[in-house]
Amino acid sequence: MHIKTPTFALFLLLACAPLSAQQIYKYVDKQGKVTYSSEPIKGGKKVDLPPISTVSLPKPPEPKTEIKPVPAADKAQRKKELQDAIANEEKALATAKIKAKEGDTPELTHDTKIVTGKDGKPTTLTEVRENPSAYAEKMKRLNGEVTAHEKKLADLKTEMSRLDDKP
Repeated sequence: MHIKTPTFALFLLLACAPLSAQQIYKYVDKQGKVTYSSEPIKGGKKVDLPPISTVSLPKPPEPKTEIKPVPAADKAQRKKELQDAIANEEKALATAKIKAKEGDTPELTHDTKIVTGKDGKPTTLTEVRENPSAYAEKMKRLNGEVTAHEKKLADLKTEMSRLDDKP
C-alpha cells in the first residue's frame, strides 16, 4: 500500500496507529516526494509514531424530570375539553369519509363549440370527456382530509390516555 499525499498519509497513520501494531515506513525520493508505506521500502526509514492521547469525557448528568401531580379540577377540565374535541373530530372524520366516497366519480370536461350544419344553420355541440388529472387531484385532496382527521383523532385519544395515566 503506497500513499502519495503526505498530509493524508500522516492522518491515516495517526488514526490507524492504535488499531494495529504494524510498522510504518517513510521514503523521500530525489525530487523530495514523500511516500509512506506499511511495507518496507528500499531506502526508506522506519517511522516511530508517538502514542495517541485519548480522553474519556464524563457522562452528562441525567436531566431531572419531576412529575408534578395535576390538580383534579384542571385534569377534569382538560378531560372534558378532550372529550368534546374527540366528538367533534369523529363527526368531521365521518363527514370527510362521506365526501371522499361521494367524490369518487370521474371529473368531466365539457367543450362546447358552434358548428354550421349542412343546412347552413349553426348548431351547438358539446363534447364531454373524462379529466383524469382533475379526478386524481380531487381524490388526493379528499383522501388527505380523511387522513388529517384520522391523525388528529388519534392524537387526541393519545393525549386522553396520557391524562388518564397521570396521577
